[in-house]
Amino acid sequence: MSVRKLGGVLVLFSMAWPQAAWSNAVDPQVRAFPSSVTQAFVKKGIASDDFTAYALPISPFVHRKPQAYAHGSSQLVNPASVAKVFTTALALQRLESTYRFKTGFHADAEPVDGVLNGPLYIKGSGDPAFLSADLWASLRQLRTKGVDVINGPVVLDDSAFTEQMPSLGLAEEDAFDDAPHRAYHAQPDALLLNFGAMSIDLKINENSVVVVPEEAPKDWAFVSEINLTGGACGAWKNGMSVDFSKAGRNVVVTVKGNYPRRCGQSRLPIRVPAQDWLWESWVKEIWLQLGGKFAGPQGGQMIKGVTPANTIALYTHYGKPLSDLIKQINKWSSNVMARHLELAVAGTPEAFNAQLKDWLKLQGISSDDWFFENGSGLSRNTRIDAKGLAEFLRNMASRSDFPDFLASFPRAGTDGTLHRRVNNVDGFAYLKTGSLNGVRSLGGYLRDREGQLWAVGVLVKSPRAYDSWGPMESLLEFIYRAE
Repeated sequence: MSVRKLGGVLVLFSMAWPQAAWSNAVDPQVRAFPSSVTQAFVKKGIASDDFTAYALPISPFVHRKPQAYAHGSSQLVNPASVAKVFTTALALQRLESTYRFKTGFHADAEPVDGVLNGPLYIKGSGDPAFLSADLWASLRQLRTKGVDVINGPVVLDDSAFTEQMPSLGLAEEDAFDDAPHRAYHAQPDALLLNFGAMSIDLKINENSVVVVPEEAPKDWAFVSEINLTGGACGAWKNGMSVDFSKAGRNVVVTVKGNYPRRCGQSRLPIRVPAQDWLWESWVKEIWLQLGGKFAGPQGGQMIKGVTPANTIALYTHYGKPLSDLIKQINKWSSNVMARHLELAVAGTPEAFNAQLKDWLKLQGISSDDWFFENGSGLSRNTRIDAKGLAEFLRNMASRSDFPDFLASFPRAGTDGTLHRRVNNVDGFAYLKTGSLNGVRSLGGYLRDREGQLWAVGVLVKSPRAYDSWGPMESLLEFIYRAE
């Protein structure tokens, strides 16, 4: 049965309690989840030992003797994308909600009579949400400031992440699911453009499949070597392959694979591995559109390099505030954006793991056996437990920036990765989800019908984990009804 609001707006934000509030509060009595909740998993073929859950009421309590609920809550399990809640929280702690990444446009000297004599340096700091529209606006600012001609190369400076991640290849991801072309495999880059990905539409034209990009530079060509097949429209996306090559100055994107006719028109988000090729094409196209020109033997050439310390800043683009970025990361589970926060906060994946666990220890959370391979959750090795997850979420509710943190979670039945899920408590829960082959996870907040705010963590590791959403929704409804 769907739970509906009877009227008014449900306020889910808790008060910004002092940091010590949670530690001084009454310890809730811990009970086992009732058999009706646990058996819902078992009936789906998920053994009792294959899932773990913890639900913790958050102060202020609506009952004198508050009680928590647990099932196998200390068992270490892969959280998948629920790991992003830790990444975004640590970023709020270290960078603060108003932090903005910068992309600088530098030169050796001011332009003379509209001519920039020497290179234009584009220096990235790791903005995970810099778009081709932002590039257009930035180059338009250069034109407004009197730059008419670039008499030299354009130097792409992505050195901010070079030392932090010596290899940005797909060695691990290639073995992860044999689908390195998928957009969720986009890799960190200090000059990331359009999230390191693009979407292409597959359209059936009689007995062939045509590939049409949603947005791409005009000098990029898209070639279809896709075979139209019969049968049901199943999981065809992983069976595709995408190749990027250069023919002269043009980039050729070739898509290969089998595509069932019954799928009709579909969209395939793909990873763009050659970010410098994308920058080269967009810079040239936009600059010429804006009426700018290139001159000299190196005019219009794109090279990688490092911005000298004595350059002047012609223009600086400031990205979205961190409070907006974490909404994109958690609501839509962006792996590459989470990786950018990981590197911006800690420098390396190894340092991120150490810093995050140290921060959790300061909160009294036993995390010695935990491991974060990276900040995105796209990992087979990351491990946490449901009890610690719920305790961490409870602690975050005492922070002054909790409204920013809470607003980043998908709202049940409404938006993000939950726009079609958890409809039985829609509007009453903000929950981050995680999904890998054999893994399903959930972590977030729920307000029950008596007004009690709960922190909830559910982690499933089973060959039948894909069938666990129904039992997880039943668990959430049990908490909502506070029976």
